[in-house]
Amino acid sequence: MTDHNGAAFDTPMLFTEKKINTTLLGVAFAFSVAGGITLLVHAWQTERLWPVGPIGLALIAWGLLVGNNLAVRRRLSPVLRLEAQCLSYIGGPAWKPRMVSINFRDITHVDKVRNSGITLHVQQERRARLVPIGLLSKRDREAFLHGFHARCDATPTLQVSAQGS
Repeated sequence: MTDHNGAAFDTPMLFTEKKINTTLLGVAFAFSVAGGITLLVHAWQTERLWPVGPIGLALIAWGLLVGNNLAVRRRLSPVLRLEAQCLSYIGGPAWKPRMVSINFRDITHVDKVRNSGITLHVQQERRARLVPIGLLSKRDREAFLHGFHARCDATPTLQVSAQGS
């Protein structure tokens, strides 16, 4: 459940992604694994493993990657957390998603704010970080941006430069 108490910094703001996103990941997992198994069975029955077998194995591997991503996302939910001192989101590669936390004091400046994500520059890192907010509903995205900017305004060292649409 999403909590939108952005005025009080002591209570964290928790944001979950839209249900349709996890439903589509579940469908992709099921179809990928089932399709891979079907291809392997067909290749076995026709005794032509070479052209079809590797494709079936790749499809099963893709399905297992999507299934692992879905399981980890559900375990780490809510996907975005705004706390008094830090921002947490699900990041990392697709095969090993993890919860990433950024302390507001470590953010040097906010580069871009868009509907799909916020680009942040963090101290001691060469590359900018992208915080994905496109998975949130429009109402949750607006509440997240409002809470994020309120916490950024409370942090004296943070500069918000460019804001996109």
